[in-house]
Amino acid sequence: MTHHLKSRSPEWRARRDLHLGLAVAGLAALCLASPSRGQGVLHDVAALAAQVSRFAGAAPRLDPRLVVPRCPAPALSWARADVVRADCANPAWTLYVPIDQPAGPQASAVKPRPAIRRGETVLVEAAGAGFAVSMEAVAERDAEADRIALKSSTGRRFVGRIAADGRVSLTR
Repeated sequence: MTHHLKSRSPEWRARRDLHLGLAVAGLAALCLASPSRGQGVLHDVAALAAQVSRFAGAAPRLDPRLVVPRCPAPALSWARADVVRADCANPAWTLYVPIDQPAGPQASAVKPRPAIRRGETVLVEAAGAGFAVSMEAVAERDAEADRIALKSSTGRRFVGRIAADGRVSLTR
């Protein structure tokens, strides 16, 4: 093995050293990029928390130490009544951000958010004695309490029941 390493040509070693140098320089550039000039590689978590707060109307529980790639415009939607889903298309990532429900007298005046909103794609499960089947369906309307009107990819319409953990099952 030692003989093989000694037999490498000086050109090969020079190319290896150049590639290592470029890799180190690239890593240094990523670490030193300034987010304030828009060239950062990490998303500003405080800005994301503010965006979620405006969307939800409640304080998000988002750890400021969170590290996610920079996203020009994360899309927000409701994952559940107390969880906001933040999606980035490029680079692809998804965060589920729990929110604090308002407390005090104004809490009763706040209408709870639907767990599933119109147009969202959900996974519907049906199970029985000895079988379990799942399929994707699109919500036709916002969820009402624990029920949601759905439409399958074949056009079949049905009603699903939303469990406490957010899973949707076929009603009987």
